[in-house]
Amino acid sequence: MSRVLRLPLLITVAVLLSCSNSHLIVDNSYRKEVLNDYRTRASLYSPAGCNLFFMADTIKDDAMREAVQFLLAYLPLSDLAVYNPVLLYEGVYCAMRTRDEMPWGPDITFEDFLHFVLPPRVNNENPDGFRIYSYDELKSRVEGLNILDAALEINRWCQERVLYQPADERTSSPLATILSARGRCGEESTLAVSALRTAGIPARQVYTPRWAHTDDNHAWVEFLAEDGWHYLGACE
Repeated sequence: MSRVLRLPLLITVAVLLSCSNSHLIVDNSYRKEVLNDYRTRASLYSPAGCNLFFMADTIKDDAMREAVQFLLAYLPLSDLAVYNPVLLYEGVYCAMRTRDEMPWGPDITFEDFLHFVLPPRVNNENPDGFRIYSYDELKSRVEGLNILDAALEINRWCQERVLYQPADERTSSPLATILSARGRCGEESTLAVSALRTAGIPARQVYTPRWAHTDDNHAWVEFLAEDGWHYLGACE
């Protein structure tokens, strides 16, 4: 089924989602700030992304609507041109599942969730359905583990799929990196951050313009566990 044909079905599902009235953003003042920023963005850019904003406004579930509106309020403007409602909604739905289905989900603050789990893109890679297609496999891979061991296991999962190979092309998307089975540190860290976020583990990509013994930059990963942020060499 094409993405265009699936849009009416998506809107129907979004409208019918009314099983929860609990808020994702539990701080009232911050929730109002996000909503105001979302409405400002919608008033300015609805002509360019009307389907995205229409989809967000039709979601009845408070937590899901707040998650989608947060992204639309703060995603780079270029993302509004490349994301379609189905891909964005399904990605947010997978992210929201982690709050209930991963053991550490309830312990992730809404701030860390919004900034380090929910965002669908890591670098300047093309949007893809990695989170949607990989969720069940990664969930099974980390079953029974604590968040620290789960992060290490996810990195092993990434290492099994990608070998390091330097390149100067645009950063490839996680699914494209897996299909090619190769990538430089930018692609490897983008994949690892995406995989960690898919499992509901807060993660971010870190860059430095100069790296030891080289005249080039380097990228790695940081993930959040109970005791704070940890360094991780992607796919190592």
